[in-house]
Amino acid sequence: MVSIKDIAERAGVSYSTVSKALNDSPLVKEETKRRILEIARSMGYQRNLLARHLVSGRTRLIGFGLVNLGNPIFANLTIQLHRALAALDYRMVIAISPDEIDLLNQMRADGLVIWADLVSRHPHLMEELGRWQAKTLVIGTDEPVPLPHVRFDRRAGIAEAVRYLRSFGHRRIGFIGSSQEIKVRAFLEAVEQAGLQPSPDWLYPAEPTFEGGYRAIRYARPDVPMPTAFIGLNNLITKGALRALLELGYRVPQDVSLIGYDNLPDMQFAEVPITTVGPSLEEVADFAAHRVVDMINGKPGPDAHVIQPILIPRASVERAPDRDAD
Repeated sequence: MVSIKDIAERAGVSYSTVSKALNDSPLVKEETKRRILEIARSMGYQRNLLARHLVSGRTRLIGFGLVNLGNPIFANLTIQLHRALAALDYRMVIAISPDEIDLLNQMRADGLVIWADLVSRHPHLMEELGRWQAKTLVIGTDEPVPLPHVRFDRRAGIAEAVRYLRSFGHRRIGFIGSSQEIKVRAFLEAVEQAGLQPSPDWLYPAEPTFEGGYRAIRYARPDVPMPTAFIGLNNLITKGALRALLELGYRVPQDVSLIGYDNLPDMQFAEVPITTVGPSLEEVADFAAHRVVDMINGKPGPDAHVIQPILIPRASVERAPDRDAD
C-alpha cells in the first residue's frame, strides 16, 4: 500500500508538505499541491482515516451538520467554513441528517459544527452529541444550549432594519415571513420602540422560500394599503417579494423600500440591489472554524459567543413617498 512517505520521496518534499497538500491546505503553493496530487494519483494512493487515527489519535476531519443546501445562506456558509477549516489543515464533510452525523462520529471525526435547526428538528440529537467523543459547536441558536454555541443576535438585526427605514421617514413598515417567531416578535417590538402603532395588516405570512415571498405580495389583500417599506424574513422571501412588487408595477425603492435579512453577496445582483442586515457569514465561519479546532486541541474559549448583525445599504431603500413620510 502506498504511503505518504512514498509520495514524499517521489516528490522530493517533506512528509508534512505532502500531508498538507492532500488536505488541500492553502499553506502549500498551488503548483506544488498539483504536482503532489498528480504523483499520489499515479501511485494509486488512497487515504486511510482509520490508520491516521490509530497513529495520531486524530483524523483531522470535521463534520458540518445542517438542514439543507437549498437556501443560498447554507451554500454560502458551507463554502466559507470549508475555506476556514482548510486554512487550519482540516477537512470538512457535510451531513444533513442525524444518521449522517452518527456516521461521522463512527468515522472518528475530530469535531462537529452543527446548525441549530438540525438539533431543534431532532431533539434527541443534542443528548447524543453530548456523549460523543467529537468536539461539538452549535451555531445559529436563539437560546442557550448545553453545548458550546454561537448565537446570532437576530433581534438586534431586525431592530436595526426598522430604525434604518424610520430614518428615511417610513411609518408603514411591513414584515414578510412567519417561520421564525423571534424575528416576528423583534419586528413588533422594534416598531413600537420607533413610536409607531403596529398593525396586523403589516404582517405578511409566508413560507421561507422565494415562492413564499412572491405569493405574499402578489396575492396580498387588495383592500389593505400597501406599506411603504418591507423587511423580508430571509434572502429567498425578499427576492420573491421584489419580483412580485416589480410585476405589480411598484417602483423599488421609489414606491416601496425593501430590506432583506441575511447578508449574502448575491443580494447586490438582484433586479434592484437589496439592502441587507444580518451576521457576516465570513465572521461566522472564521469564528466557528477556530473555535472548534481550539476545542479539539483543548484550548480554553467561550462556551457562548454572540455575533452581532451588520446592515449593508444598497439601492432598495429610499425616503418614503412624501404623502406617507414623517
